[in-house]
Amino acid sequence: MVTLDLMERKRAQEVLERSVARFAALIEHGRDVITIVDADIALLYASPAYERVFGYHSAELIGKPLGVTLHPEDRERVTSILSCLVADRGAVRNLECRFAHADGTWRYGEVTFVNRLDDPAVLGIICTTRDVTERVEAAARLVHQALHDALTGLPTRSLVMDRLATALARTARANDVVAVLFCDLDAFKVVNDSFGHEGGDRVLIEVAHRFTRELRGADTVARTGGDEFVVVCEGLSGVEESTALAAHVRDIVEEPIVFDDFETAVSVSIGIVTVAGSEASTADPLTLLRNADAAMYRAKRGGRARWVLFDESLVSAATCRRGLESELRRALVADEFVLHYQPIYDLNDDTIVGVEALLRWDNPTRGLLQPHEFIGLAEETGLIVPIGTWVLRQACNQMRRWACEVRWPGWMSVNFSGRQVAEPGLASAVNEILAASGLNADLLRLELTETALLRAGHAAAVELGAVRKLGVHVGMDDFGTGYASLTNLQQLPIDFLKIDRSFVITLTRGGKMRDNGNAIVAAVAQIGQTLDLETIAEGVETEEQAKLLREYGCPYGQGYQFARPAPANEIAKLLTAPNFLPPGAGDFAAWSSS
Repeated sequence: MVTLDLMERKRAQEVLERSVARFAALIEHGRDVITIVDADIALLYASPAYERVFGYHSAELIGKPLGVTLHPEDRERVTSILSCLVADRGAVRNLECRFAHADGTWRYGEVTFVNRLDDPAVLGIICTTRDVTERVEAAARLVHQALHDALTGLPTRSLVMDRLATALARTARANDVVAVLFCDLDAFKVVNDSFGHEGGDRVLIEVAHRFTRELRGADTVARTGGDEFVVVCEGLSGVEESTALAAHVRDIVEEPIVFDDFETAVSVSIGIVTVAGSEASTADPLTLLRNADAAMYRAKRGGRARWVLFDESLVSAATCRRGLESELRRALVADEFVLHYQPIYDLNDDTIVGVEALLRWDNPTRGLLQPHEFIGLAEETGLIVPIGTWVLRQACNQMRRWACEVRWPGWMSVNFSGRQVAEPGLASAVNEILAASGLNADLLRLELTETALLRAGHAAAVELGAVRKLGVHVGMDDFGTGYASLTNLQQLPIDFLKIDRSFVITLTRGGKMRDNGNAIVAAVAQIGQTLDLETIAEGVETEEQAKLLREYGCPYGQGYQFARPAPANEIAKLLTAPNFLPPGAGDFAAWSSS
């Protein structure tokens, strides 16, 4: 019996030793850090993993308070939890905190505390710590990416709204002023068209850098859209300081932007809304942002490169604008657009040589709207692209119908915006519409304003060149109102010039001021002849103006002197009148591609 008892004890001892060895191996090679603290929260034991995870040898820590290894912001919270745990024998607590690393950084640990002070084999609180730094930092990166713009690093709309709410709460307590500046870069699409999207991105990054460099550290600057920025400034003394800030923002944005491979400059339109003192406690961040946006649009319409302070009258204007935008989108689907046409005359024999297609909107509640009442909004919203495509298709189809009715060999002029020209695949789209209508390309003319042509980037110029290769004529509308030079006229892909009506209406015999206007028109006509560009005078309203244009060598004109814009059926009557048909009008093959 004694022998058996000894053998059982030996086997038990071997089992215990193996268990201890396995436990020691787990402690030594495990991923988790095991530490034990006493009732005074001083370290009694630290597993070998401590050095592997946190860089410190356990001998450096034994006897020291656990708090010395914790981040200062976490120290009080953790020691408070442990102090409570001491009195709750057998209890378990879980938390996340930061531990010091020997290299000076901080590591995030997920810790489980188990009170084993009553266990004679432990006599302490066991702390099992898992390093979760990578997980926490990955989550923080995801949050940062969600709240910050990937290109500029600035806060996004959601984060600036949160900070605005916080600023309003502080402003209500401090009784000062908070301002919101809604900033939109002017004609930024021109930068993209000229230098590509990579160049545009570089400009946005530079503008963002200027904002963060020049504004106060307490101010929040966010990028809320493609070329839109929002600035939230609190602690201001009044409205005057907010407008001075807007002027400063305008100035820093307008400074030339110089890179190694290109140089450019942009301007900015700014809308400002301010909230003072107790008003901030009831102000709604989203409403403030909308109001600042409405003020910015007023700045755009007022000439750009300026700021406008919000007032209540802008609310109704913004509401009206949103309503008009909604109606504009519906109009395209509901087929509410119509085309009127204004004849273009040969000034030498008074025959109709072409017509210009002019867009009208037959709005069911507002009546027949002229282009100036909605084209600007169409440009801002991008709707000008599908609307422009509709106009081109309708105009070409109308030429087809006139072909069947009157066999008229004139041309069709269609206005194009800079935004349409910037769209990729312009030449293919024009060619497709021509093919569908059966119209000879030589009978189609595209008109772009002087400003749009000068702002057209390289890609747009290439597309216009491809359009001309189809046989379509391209011309500069409103010539004289922009900054085109003779060099531009030689280099731009154009075939004709349209003299702006502002010069034509001054034409008369006698008077020094009038003579200056006469000289300009005569010079433009001469430039056209020299550069082999046809010239067409817009806004001819009197016979005297028509006679002077003939004398100056301008071959074509349009205006109320000859005919007002009219629907297609009325223009058809003019085209069938014997006096208005040029020789060869019956030659169907001259204008048709079929």
